[in-house]
Amino acid sequence: MTYLLILFAFTVLPDPPEKAFDELEYEDRLLIGIESFYQANWVHAREIFDGMKADQPDDPRPYFFESMMPFLEYFLVDPKKELAAEFLAKSEKAVDLSNERLKKSPNDTTMVLMLSGLHGYRGLVAAGENQYRIALSSGLTGFNYTRKLLSINSDRADARIGRGMFYYMVGSVPSGMRWASNIIGMSASIEDGFEELKKAAESDSYIRNDAKMILMYLYTKEERYDEALTYAERLTEALPGNVIFLFKKAEILEHLGNKQEALNVYKSIKEMNNPSLLSITEKSAEKIGEIEKLTQIY
Repeated sequence: MTYLLILFAFTVLPDPPEKAFDELEYEDRLLIGIESFYQANWVHAREIFDGMKADQPDDPRPYFFESMMPFLEYFLVDPKKELAAEFLAKSEKAVDLSNERLKKSPNDTTMVLMLSGLHGYRGLVAAGENQYRIALSSGLTGFNYTRKLLSINSDRADARIGRGMFYYMVGSVPSGMRWASNIIGMSASIEDGFEELKKAAESDSYIRNDAKMILMYLYTKEERYDEALTYAERLTEALPGNVIFLFKKAEILEHLGNKQEALNVYKSIKEMNNPSLLSITEKSAEKIGEIEKLTQIY
C-alpha cells in the first residue's frame, strides 16, 4: 500500500482496527497519528510520532508531519522567525531521510512527492523571511522532483501544486533580484502560479484541500481578500474543527470589514479551546476583546 494520500491532503482517513494502541501495527499507528495531525490534536500526534521514530528511525513520514506543525502555524497564524527556524530544522531531517529512501528505491513515488512538497514549503517559508536565494533554490529543487511526476501525467493535481508554488515564488521575486531567477532559466508570473493552484483545487484529487490552503494563504498575502475568503470557506466547510483554518477565515473576514462574522468565528475557536494550539485560543480571545470594544465605540 502506498501513502500518497497522507502527504499533503486534509482528508478522511480509514479507521484503524479495533485494538489496544500498543497492539496495532506500525502503519495503523501512523494512520492514527495522521488523523490526530489533521484534527490539530498535536499533543497526541507528537506522542505517536515519537514512538514511531523510536521503532523505525529511518522512516521520514513522522518527521514530515512533525515539521508541518510549525509550518502551518507560521504559514497561517503567526509568521514568527522562531516557527520558521523550527520548521526548517525539522524538515531538514525529513528531507535527508527521504533522500536516503529514494536512493535505495528510485521509483518510490511517495518519496518523490514528499521531497517535492518539503522543498516547496521550505521555499515558501524562505520567501516569507525575504531569503529569496534560498526560496528560489528550494523551489527549484522541489520543482525538479515535480518534473518526475510530469513525465507520468502533466495534468496531475500534485504536479500542478508543485508548479503553482514554484511559479508563484519566481513571480514574486523583487525586480532587483530578477537576476537570480534568470540564472535558473525560468520566468513566470504570480498569476501563472495561481492558475495552476486553482486547477489543483478544483480537481477530484485527494490533495485539493492542500491547494485550497495555499491559495487562501497566497491570496491573503497579496491582499486579495475576496478570493482568499472563497478558499477559507471551502476549507472550513470540509474541516469545521480545524482551528487554524477557522482563525485564518476570521482574519480574512476582518480585512473585508465583516466584524460580526469574524467575531462569531473567534468565539467558536475560543469555545473549542484546542489544547494543542493554545496560542490560537489566546489570540482569538484578544480579537474578541478588540472587536467588542470597537462595536461599543461605534
